[in-house]
Amino acid sequence: MSAHLLQEAVALIVEDHDAVRRALREKIQASFVHFRLREAGSVEEALRIVEHEKVDYVFMDIRLPGADGVDGTRMVLERSPHTSVVVVSGLDDASHRSAAQRAGARAFVSKRAISRELIPAIESLVSCGPQPA
Repeated sequence: MSAHLLQEAVALIVEDHDAVRRALREKIQASFVHFRLREAGSVEEALRIVEHEKVDYVFMDIRLPGADGVDGTRMVLERSPHTSVVVVSGLDDASHRSAAQRAGARAFVSKRAISRELIPAIESLVSCGPQPA
């Protein structure tokens, strides 16, 4: 594993389903042992975390209670422009991918393809460095 993949970073998983959140956490921790993972079940909870600490990566579901993940992506980036957001969703169609991209997400991973798409997406973000502010 190259050195840039070993840099300490804070990653936030925003997912309202415990089992999905746990699976994401396990998958990310297995490949990125130096990531310090935080978790939120809603956009509102995620914003409280982002406002109080530097978060490098956010893994955002689209369907969430309260504000959805597209609006959540926009709100996270308004508060923390350096953060890289990856939308991770079961709503895998062109309109949701486009909405996520317009909101500022740097990647979109379908929940149906998590096992083959998530880690390469993270590796790509880590190798590119932080999001320009």
